[in-house]
Amino acid sequence: MTVGAPFIAAYLTQRWVSGKSRPGWAERWGNLPAELHSREGGRRRLWVHAVSAGEVVAAVPILRELRLRLPHDEILLSTITPAGHEMAEQQALKYVDGLFYFPFDLPWVARRVVGLIRPAVFVSLESEMWPNLLHELKRQGATTVLVNGRISEKNFKRVQGRVGGWLYRWMLSNMDGLLMQSDRDAERIGAVGAGQGVSVLGNSKFDQEIERLDSAQVLSLRQELKLPQDAPVFVAGSTRSAEEEAEVITAYRTMREQHPELCLLIAPRQIERADALATAMRAEGLEPVRRTQLQDAPSTAQHLILDTIGELAKVYAVATFAFVGNSFAPVNKGGGQNLLQPLAHGKAVLFGPLTATTRSEVALATEAGVGFEVADAADLARHGLRLLGDSALRSDIRARSIALIAANQGVSARYAEAVVVMADRSGRSDPRDLPAPPSDDTVTEKADRAGRQPEGRPIERPQQA
Repeated sequence: MTVGAPFIAAYLTQRWVSGKSRPGWAERWGNLPAELHSREGGRRRLWVHAVSAGEVVAAVPILRELRLRLPHDEILLSTITPAGHEMAEQQALKYVDGLFYFPFDLPWVARRVVGLIRPAVFVSLESEMWPNLLHELKRQGATTVLVNGRISEKNFKRVQGRVGGWLYRWMLSNMDGLLMQSDRDAERIGAVGAGQGVSVLGNSKFDQEIERLDSAQVLSLRQELKLPQDAPVFVAGSTRSAEEEAEVITAYRTMREQHPELCLLIAPRQIERADALATAMRAEGLEPVRRTQLQDAPSTAQHLILDTIGELAKVYAVATFAFVGNSFAPVNKGGGQNLLQPLAHGKAVLFGPLTATTRSEVALATEAGVGFEVADAADLARHGLRLLGDSALRSDIRARSIALIAANQGVSARYAEAVVVMADRSGRSDPRDLPAPPSDDTVTEKADRAGRQPEGRPIERPQQA
């Protein structure tokens, strides 16, 4: 048992009581189904980990490219959140051989899971690093790599501290490759002690498969959503809090004074909040209809709540303009959600001032003149009214948005090529080639190694596609 056992016990109890970890509870403790166990003579295995829905979106195009390049390997995908798991079921299953919930980062659980899976390569998305699991992966001979990597300003400041810095450097010492989204991400991870090869390959979310609808398909979707014919639509996607939704509703009511036909569609990040959102909308004089209850709605619905998972990317196609949430306080993980989805449909995208987790996309969209930061409800309404009143501006933004997406595609192929190089360097085609799990060890027992510079081997940057 580790020194932090009481804190771990309290954390796990909270996860169970809150319901956040109940789905896949047995798998989280390392009790994986038999089909995920390694077997004699089995194919080489790659384990890809994406914590939640946003990371799954980033992982899918990389998984697609890996499957093309490694048709005979087994690819396993893990997630942490139920939303991520459901997104993976919708979008990733055709590219993977197994899907499971990520184990709790306890030494004995990590040891069991790594011993059962025996991956040649472990691929983690964006900012996911777990000390006990990474340590166990390295002890059992796996190659480890971070892809689509990023380190936010908040996390960067946190790991500058003595304790946080030690732990972060120790985790980095168990990574063989760090493949980052931007130069800024690379600079930050280098500054906190990454001694191995750090490469900048870009953002894989530009490669997500978003079907751009033609005019007939947009019309059909509008009819399916029961939106009034020809009415402009304000879509607010991935909102994270009641406070943020209050800002959106206030802005909408201001815009409706000049455009009474304007429709509002809100897609809360957590669909379990749909009831509370509906109550808040009704308190403001609106008449919300949930997407899952449209069959019982009148002939048209001016105010919609999108309470489904995996549909928002397509629904942005009906927007006149969009707001992407988790960007007004209070925010989660520094703020920011996927603004490439509305851009892929050629829509102007607005967002609040808190976008730490999507700063690279925000910078590109702002520079291209297709994304606009807004300070509050009044500013959101001002920008919205400008877009509603200028069809030429919307047409120009459409062309520039689509061009921006096209110019940044191809990143996932480069990530896949780098992972293939690492898999081939591992020299293991059979999971039984991996050494047997060693004796117990924990983060606490490694404290004497704190602060040592890691000695990972450099990763050759793949040629640009």
